[in-house]
Amino acid sequence: MVFFALVFIVGVSSGCIENFAYVRMREVGGTGRDMGISRLVSASCGVPMFWYSGNLTRILGVSPVLVLTLTSYSLRFLIYATMTSPLQGLPAEALRGATFALFWSTSTIYAHKIAPPGMSATLLAVMNGMYGGLGQG
Repeated sequence: MVFFALVFIVGVSSGCIENFAYVRMREVGGTGRDMGISRLVSASCGVPMFWYSGNLTRILGVSPVLVLTLTSYSLRFLIYATMTSPLQGLPAEALRGATFALFWSTSTIYAHKIAPPGMSATLLAVMNGMYGGLGQG
């Protein structure tokens, strides 16, 4: 239950940032170009994190990686709250790539690990529903 509560909290955090980051960028003078650059930074940082997330999870463990994810979301909120120009949001977008990739990969590994035999797909569906359905919704 604690794991799915965490997935829900991360989903809510992700939903808030995904829906309001560009609004915040516009508030501080951002243009469509700035928003495109921020998405490029986010995607560029996420790709290598998906590649290395399995090794990081094995080295650090599931719980520390999930705590790191929550810490990264807190830092992203702080960056967006204090930025005064649109390009100051780039570190938050770099963290988004790392945060989402680490969270999703580690959560998938953990959900598979705690699933009863033959129920892995069901737990992954519940996890996806908690993150993308209830959380981001």
